[in-house]
Amino acid sequence: MKLNQTRRGFLLAALAGTCLLPITSQAATIIVGTGNDTSYFVLQSPNLGERTYEVNYTYHSSAAQDGFFLLNQIIAAEATTDFVVFNFGPMAAPNYFLNSLSSGGVTETNTSASPFAPYWAHWVAGGQAGFPTASPTSSGTWSLGSGISAPYRLIEPGSWDGLFYSDGLTAPSVVPIPEASSAVLAQLGAVVMFKRRRSS
Repeated sequence: MKLNQTRRGFLLAALAGTCLLPITSQAATIIVGTGNDTSYFVLQSPNLGERTYEVNYTYHSSAAQDGFFLLNQIIAAEATTDFVVFNFGPMAAPNYFLNSLSSGGVTETNTSASPFAPYWAHWVAGGQAGFPTASPTSSGTWSLGSGISAPYRLIEPGSWDGLFYSDGLTAPSVVPIPEASSAVLAQLGAVVMFKRRRSS
């Protein structure tokens, strides 16, 4: 049985949407905040478990946000969770690292004696990170960060931050899947249009 053009176009559009499901469905399990843009934050430790947060906000390139902003949004939303940071940088340009995190009566604190593990290792994917200044980082794969605050960490829509209480050698188990870019969406739309033209 032949499908008419309208029904065929609808099915192709539905298929295109299905192709995006792995990108969107593996996002966060806990949604925090509102806004047009989304970044993701993973908290993982043996005693606190694994949580992935989708933090919604409005991005302004003139006043870029950092991982410290994301963490503060999560803590404010959780209400029962608390954290302590330490600063490696000057007050004018703080370089915050997580020292301890408490949740549900459990506290994970950085080990203060050699070999200094486990500790809250910071991982990033997308956005900008680095020392002495932040530079673009790869999306879709974890790399070690250099502190959760600007100027060493700048988030961008679709970027991921992870704090993993571990030896610092193993990345979080959550895969930092990049958001579907407008280019990908445009390509999917082009496929639908191409199919429609061929069938006419």
